[in-house]
Amino acid sequence: MHKGGVSVAELVEETALGRAELRAGGGGLGREVERVQWMEVLDDFADYLAPGDLLLTTAYNLGDDRALQRTLAGRMLEAGAVAMVVKCGYYLESVPYAVRRQADDIDLPVFELPREVPFVEISQSIYERLVSGSYARLQRSAGIHRELVRLVVDGADLGTVVRRAAAMVGNPVVVEDDAGRRLGGWRPDGRPHWLGPGGLADAPHALVVPVVARGVTHGRVGLIPERPAQADDVQALEQVATVVALDIAKSDRERLTEDELVAAFVRDLVRGRAGDAAACQARARRLGVEIPNEARVLRLRGATADPGAVEQALDLLRERLPRRPLLARDGAEIVAVCSAGDEELVGTDLGWLAPGGEELTGGAGEAAGGPDRLGASHHQAGRALRLGRGLRGRGVLHRYADVEAYDALLGDDGDRAARARARTIDRLPDDLRTTLALYLEHNHSVARTARELFVHRNTVHYRLRRIEALCELDLTRVEDRMLCQIALLSARMGDPAAGVV
Repeated sequence: MHKGGVSVAELVEETALGRAELRAGGGGLGREVERVQWMEVLDDFADYLAPGDLLLTTAYNLGDDRALQRTLAGRMLEAGAVAMVVKCGYYLESVPYAVRRQADDIDLPVFELPREVPFVEISQSIYERLVSGSYARLQRSAGIHRELVRLVVDGADLGTVVRRAAAMVGNPVVVEDDAGRRLGGWRPDGRPHWLGPGGLADAPHALVVPVVARGVTHGRVGLIPERPAQADDVQALEQVATVVALDIAKSDRERLTEDELVAAFVRDLVRGRAGDAAACQARARRLGVEIPNEARVLRLRGATADPGAVEQALDLLRERLPRRPLLARDGAEIVAVCSAGDEELVGTDLGWLAPGGEELTGGAGEAAGGPDRLGASHHQAGRALRLGRGLRGRGVLHRYADVEAYDALLGDDGDRAARARARTIDRLPDDLRTTLALYLEHNHSVARTARELFVHRNTVHYRLRRIEALCELDLTRVEDRMLCQIALLSARMGDPAAGVV
């Protein structure tokens, strides 16, 4: 609930309460009055008073009750009363001394009202002042809301909205995201406002309200009271938070729409559907993106194509790559059109793209030579992904230059790969097949192969002779070793006839 009251001192100046005489509790004139209560008998008043009440009473039973006189002011304050007006001349000539002494001790204003001044004059004038103040606060709040919404609708950025909000509330306003990162901060005079490293969390006197859009808390808005805060500043700040949430929701919708338009452009680029080089560049300018010089294609894929992992990886790539990256989700893959520098930022080890999630493997094509030639780089990236995964495993960005020789030998011919397997590894039992794979992986080192298999070197020599006999090969020949390597790679990849990954 917002404070909507007016101080006792203001009521003395501006309403008929000024006709009453202050007899005690002058230190409490700053207390705020929310409403007026009338009461004749002061016995069960605590059951009817609420915080912010100003009590009008004739104190029918107070004059003969000494115990009540000694405790009345304290009990009223506990019940929430902020001031008491006693009409004298009926049951009391004046407010008892015991009441006034305690009221002075606890700063509870106590007034004496002459008999000829009717209560209705006091209450009506106070209510008119309270309603006037509430209306003014509503007007201020509505004005802030209208102005900031107009800015958002007109396309103003978050900084402009926050700067205008600070000017309207008359104090610095700071906006943070949910992680505490500063999104904007401005003073009323238009200068930037900065907090310490802890942000709003280390600003103990700040008024802070959450920013909520579509049921999700996106951050917080804080008002830094460098001048005395007004009673309705929290209400005004909530209007600022509402408009900031509107701006965030609008930005999210626009970003999603723009991201999808960029993704469609990327898919057209890598499939050769975006036209010639001039048409590609013109479309890029309309989307507000840039096709890098010496552009090449990266393709990333997980083992299970988990949609959540793909979206997480897209978000992480957008954070790491400079400018606005050319990214698309293409089926189970992520496709990126990037520069050589962007490729280096992605790195060889792709573990950072799936913290706690699915491991991704990537392939990188060569520079295309023009935006209308990215189809070739896209194909190379797919081959690098497929061949590299078979050669060196998952979780790595494989570059086409590192697998080009294997691609030249293996290609996409499924029959050729099947013949290579039939000629070699399909003839071997599992132990010989494992020995052959390790022998080739360890650059034909018998000693390293024996260590990994936990066997004697003579055992490895024996197995290699058996392999040569069963496959009719000579493993001292480069051509025969390459044939075995191609067969093993083909088996790890599956059937290449199924097409490019």
